[in-house]
Amino acid sequence: MKKKVIVVGAGAIGMSIAYELTTRGAEVTVVERDPVFQSRKSSVRRSASAWAASGILPPANFDSATDPIDQLRGLSHRLFPKWASQLIDQTGIDCELERCGGWYLADTPGEIASMMGMVHYWQDLAIDCEPRSLEQLAAVQPSLKHWTERAANAKAWWVPDEYQIRTTRYLNALASACEANGATLIDDAKVVDVVEHHQAGTVNVVATRSGETVSWEGDQVVVCGGSWTGLVSPRLKLAQSIIPVRGQILLLNGGKRDLSSVVNFGNRYLVPRKDGLVLVGSCEEEVGLQHGTTPAVLHDLRKFVADICPALSHAVQVTAWSGLRPMTFDGFPMFGKLPDSQSIYVAAGHYRSGIHLSPGTAVCLADLMFDQQPPLEVQPFSVGKQQQHI
Repeated sequence: MKKKVIVVGAGAIGMSIAYELTTRGAEVTVVERDPVFQSRKSSVRRSASAWAASGILPPANFDSATDPIDQLRGLSHRLFPKWASQLIDQTGIDCELERCGGWYLADTPGEIASMMGMVHYWQDLAIDCEPRSLEQLAAVQPSLKHWTERAANAKAWWVPDEYQIRTTRYLNALASACEANGATLIDDAKVVDVVEHHQAGTVNVVATRSGETVSWEGDQVVVCGGSWTGLVSPRLKLAQSIIPVRGQILLLNGGKRDLSSVVNFGNRYLVPRKDGLVLVGSCEEEVGLQHGTTPAVLHDLRKFVADICPALSHAVQVTAWSGLRPMTFDGFPMFGKLPDSQSIYVAAGHYRSGIHLSPGTAVCLADLMFDQQPPLEVQPFSVGKQQQHI
């Protein structure tokens, strides 16, 4: 008999877990609070934060990693080319995974010192990170020449193993693959409770949808609610487990692709797409569960663009949006079985790395759910330490 699993949340983590479970023969139902599936074939911006992510996949190396988070990142980084290939074969959707490399720039003593620490960190992991002169940067990326001439004391590093991916295409491909594998996708349904029946070995997910109360029963449930994870049900005792951190992103149309690689500058970045669109981000704001962009931040992002890449200063703004990143108190994502539960699992708190860590998280959690040995030590990501013991 097929294992029946209900996945709560259709962000990168939820959809990746649903996809991995369907490939292992599980009967999966995905329940999402926002209308993300209804708008898959339209230009409407989805509300779920992962659908609005920039899609930068920084370098990682599973073979040399010893820290748990580096191992998880390395595992995901290794899996992404395989997943992207599988998804295009199965659905015809190209996620536009591209090993475009990344430039890392710094022009103040503090930023340079921070980057030097990152360089040593990557060197310990046997990740290529090569210092480049500003002249070399300008030769490869002519649209940054104006900045290199002004920032005489700046430093630049080239990281060849940085990827980018089109997040909407990635999530659309996951959704299509899940459907092809027999999954049921339900959106615009706000989950209000998760009720476990220990004797029966089942669990119910209760939601409100179109003014009515609906429920689904499964053998197991995976709660992947992102910043809303703690509000899914008081029974989880996770109300204080996650801090939502808002980020705002600007989408510009540069007409043609002047930049060939991701440009990272502190916590800000330019992500050039093949079609001439450029993502500009981002910021970190603790404003609770409040979505929305602000004129001040968008102005700062436009100023950042004008300073570093004047060729884009007059680019047409296509749109702007925000996303809520789920941050845990110790910076570690949490995934695994809920303590004292037979059937409830949680996967959340991936902060700015939800897209990047999604394949690795999915494989590890699916292994746990199928009583198999994950490819890395998962205890550091356990759910219990995030709970309120009340």
